[in-house]
Amino acid sequence: MYKENIVRNKEDIKKLFKKENQTDFDFSQSPDFIRRKNEDGDGARLFEGDDLSRWARIQRGMMHMAKVKSIYSKEYVEKGMSMYDSFFKEKGVLRGDVLDIGGGWGLFRQWWEAGSSNVYIVHDPGIERFLRGAHKMHQSYYQRAFSLPMTFVEGFGETLPYRDDVFDTCIIAAALDHCISAEKVLCEACRCLQSAGGTILILQKCYVAGCTAQPSIWRRLSKHLSNPKRLLAKIHHQLFYTGSHLHHFSPDDVVMLLERAGFTDVRASELRATNDVYAIEAKK
Repeated sequence: MYKENIVRNKEDIKKLFKKENQTDFDFSQSPDFIRRKNEDGDGARLFEGDDLSRWARIQRGMMHMAKVKSIYSKEYVEKGMSMYDSFFKEKGVLRGDVLDIGGGWGLFRQWWEAGSSNVYIVHDPGIERFLRGAHKMHQSYYQRAFSLPMTFVEGFGETLPYRDDVFDTCIIAAALDHCISAEKVLCEACRCLQSAGGTILILQKCYVAGCTAQPSIWRRLSKHLSNPKRLLAKIHHQLFYTGSHLHHFSPDDVVMLLERAGFTDVRASELRATNDVYAIEAKK
């Protein structure tokens, strides 16, 4: 049974942050929105120039895609929700304090069971998408998600400002391939998860084992042939923007990265009736 009487407190949210990082953030709009004080964020300090520049180009393309209504047709949104709904009905819902890295609008609140004092943190550098808000199509299908509170924190997953051992669950859904350093993200997630029972769930489109090369343009576009509007939007994106992924993982790649980050009991399984979407779960 879901509990929806969730109470968040500005000071309780702030206590999740390491003391040395609290001065880096503006908590004036907490608990809903916590923004970095430094407009340049963490990028220049964290990454080499070429890596950051490539990420920024891809990020601009993703923000453009998020504006295109034809990308999010009824069939597309309905299919995605149905896929995840089936998965969580079989697996069980997200519980407790959740850290959603790269979670954007926080759609996975749809499958979150929390106590009265639990928090759902979305940690994401894509502040523009958060401020613009979700499309009506998503709001319609994910009504429960948008009825529940979340805290959006601006930042990269490669450096998390939270204390050690504070979250029950970390979820990274369709975001690991957009990170500059997937290994750093997973190491940080491991640090922030509770030592006793902390779990990570990665929902990720993966490719043939051992093949992490960029899939062909035809392969990426052909799956949209049944939806002409979405196909045209994708072609436009390919012509005017760089590709939308920094990495392409196989399930074995993700398992290896999790084990290197310190996770144990790693399990990977393909979601039913999908095209190579995998759930990879592990324990701290």
